[in-house]
Amino acid sequence: MQTHTIHTLEASNVTVSGGKELSGYTVGGGSHLADQTITLQSDNWVTVDIHDVNNDIFDDNDPSQTLASDITYDGTEYAAGLVVEAEYKVVVKDPDGNLYALLGFNINEPMQDPNGHAYGTVEGLAFVGEPGEFPPIGVPLTVISTKDFPETPYNTLATPQCFTAGCKISTPNGLQKIETLRVGDTVLTKDHGPQTIRWIGQRKFNAGQLAQNTKLRPIRIVQGTLGNGLPKRDLLVSRQHRMLMRSKVARRMFDVSEVLVPAIKLINLPGIFIDEQVETVEYFHLLFDQHEIIFAEGAPSESLLTGPQALKGLTPGARAEILSIFPELAAWNPALQSARLIPSGKQQKKLVDRHLKNSRPCLESFQH
Repeated sequence: MQTHTIHTLEASNVTVSGGKELSGYTVGGGSHLADQTITLQSDNWVTVDIHDVNNDIFDDNDPSQTLASDITYDGTEYAAGLVVEAEYKVVVKDPDGNLYALLGFNINEPMQDPNGHAYGTVEGLAFVGEPGEFPPIGVPLTVISTKDFPETPYNTLATPQCFTAGCKISTPNGLQKIETLRVGDTVLTKDHGPQTIRWIGQRKFNAGQLAQNTKLRPIRIVQGTLGNGLPKRDLLVSRQHRMLMRSKVARRMFDVSEVLVPAIKLINLPGIFIDEQVETVEYFHLLFDQHEIIFAEGAPSESLLTGPQALKGLTPGARAEILSIFPELAAWNPALQSARLIPSGKQQKKLVDRHLKNSRPCLESFQH
């Protein structure tokens, strides 16, 4: 038996046009959602641990998929051992033309369905995609296709973004390994000088977990690859951890010199690649009073960005801990709070392609 963790959004945080809802009491295939719009209303992501006796596929009609522990989900208590299913799959499109795949997350409770069908109630949504690649919050997503009986590998579901153990962070007292930092310590930031760490999250993955879910493998940025001798040592970050790019190319494209781009988008550049050799990896989140640019091995990178698209990879306890410090985060607008412009996926690709074509470094004339 294996235990898999998925990241979901409860149905109460999702609205559907046309007076519809995620549940389809007479059908289990999601066809009632065809041509409707689905809008994710918050970033209150909930992690669910699933025992799966059969295989590494999250699918429909599989009694071997059960809750690994008791949970409270959308205000209702569910006992360990209840069957869970990927009831249906819908593909949605945002206004920019980006596609996302959503799974109807069903906790198998027949008595909740007025027709007595276990498939009738859908308690939330799970998300297919690269680590950190969740649909935008507050944006109507048009359903363009629906599918019954989906079969989705657990390792294709979205996962967190962060630094790795051993990474040295710039502090007022010099470089310090990230795993030695504590809440209350100060870190040097590009925009606001020394800033106090408000929260630290960490999670370790062993060789078996990395083999099972290759998207958990880190991106290695080789020493000096970004330009101006940065990073000063090889840097390992998660795929969706954003690095600062500063260049004339960025200014021509976005009218600003500095933008943030996920590490996975940089792997076409020399010296940046998915590290297939690491046997274990431990990821860390650092949270400050606001989104900051900090220095990892001397290279500018982001701290944890909170608000929509931010708490997606955290456990309910960790999320509650953050919100107890920053209760206003639930209403934050990331477009206003991001430390730098975060281009769209298509723009990121175009930016990196131009850097590659013109042999330009990611960091031009950068001083720490």
